[in-house]
Amino acid sequence: MAILPLQLPSLDYSLWSITMALHNPNNWHWVNKDVRNWTQDYLTTQLVGTKASKDDGTSAEISKLLSMEGDVDVSQRKGKVITIFDVRLQLEYSGKVPLKESEKAEGQEGDTKDVSGTITIPEVAHDTEEDEYVFEVEVYSSDLSKEPVKDLVRKEITPQLRQKLQKLGPHLISEHRKDLQHPAGHDASAGFSRSKVMSSSSVAKQNDDPKSASTATAGAANGPKINVTTLSDQQEFRTEAAQLYETFTDPQRIAAFTRAPPKVFEGAKEGGKFEIFGGNVSGEFTKLEKPTLIEQKWRLAQWPQGHYSTLKFKFEQNDVDAVTVMVVNWEGVPVGSEIDTRRNWETYYVESIKRTFGFGTVL
Repeated sequence: MAILPLQLPSLDYSLWSITMALHNPNNWHWVNKDVRNWTQDYLTTQLVGTKASKDDGTSAEISKLLSMEGDVDVSQRKGKVITIFDVRLQLEYSGKVPLKESEKAEGQEGDTKDVSGTITIPEVAHDTEEDEYVFEVEVYSSDLSKEPVKDLVRKEITPQLRQKLQKLGPHLISEHRKDLQHPAGHDASAGFSRSKVMSSSSVAKQNDDPKSASTATAGAANGPKINVTTLSDQQEFRTEAAQLYETFTDPQRIAAFTRAPPKVFEGAKEGGKFEIFGGNVSGEFTKLEKPTLIEQKWRLAQWPQGHYSTLKFKFEQNDVDAVTVMVVNWEGVPVGSEIDTRRNWETYYVESIKRTFGFGTVL
């Protein structure tokens, strides 16, 4: 069995993104984490509530983060963690301004009136200095009597926002470093979901219930007899069938989307064995028809010893739309592991391939 060294192809690494820590020995490979949702929550917590007031009763406070547009990533390469982000923010503020004597004479109640508006920050980036932020302050009403609140926002609120925005980068790194770097001896590929495989007796009890869904009960030809079922999937990739075929058969491409070299790869040929994701996935090629068909014996490490499913890929190229549809048929998946198997497939195969090679937008 030949264990190949990792030789990464020339790729646009900005497309590499993960939703959890992947196998990355010695923290060497480029790993990228999309943290937009976390950042939006963080900015809401840090910016909303920022306030200022004057002795005459004029006041203002950030009341809401209306929108955040752009990208926020935390990346790791060769043991170094960095963050790259560039977003546009729009905040809403509310405040009060004292009533003028003429307004009181007109019968307006109370001593103050409400004011609200927006603060737009066109660019908040990883390399923006504290004095480089631009704040566009607007009031919802053109009433000149509300200008004191707008001035208060400019003079007292925006300096506070500058200081808080400068802390975003360091907080991104400190919060997400643990998801991108693995301590020595840590097996990140263990991120594969573990599922409970149902025994024959448990399925028999389930099948006694007329409300239970029926499943296949055939065992693998050369493995233990267990209760199995069949899964199917269909995914669209913006690439040619030949490129998608190579992604599943070229060890360099496999190393790219799995973020580590295969532990075993005997070649894309009938009978060629493989082990990927740190040994969590193993199997062998049983049939290949370039560039339209791949069949494999395939198993997860936690499945019953000796049991393999049959995984079939068909690549159907649509030249009109410049896409290839991958039709997957998966026979022999142990009953009880369907949800985790499908989740692992979508996360570690489909999403990773789309992001790594730019074959589509991951939803």
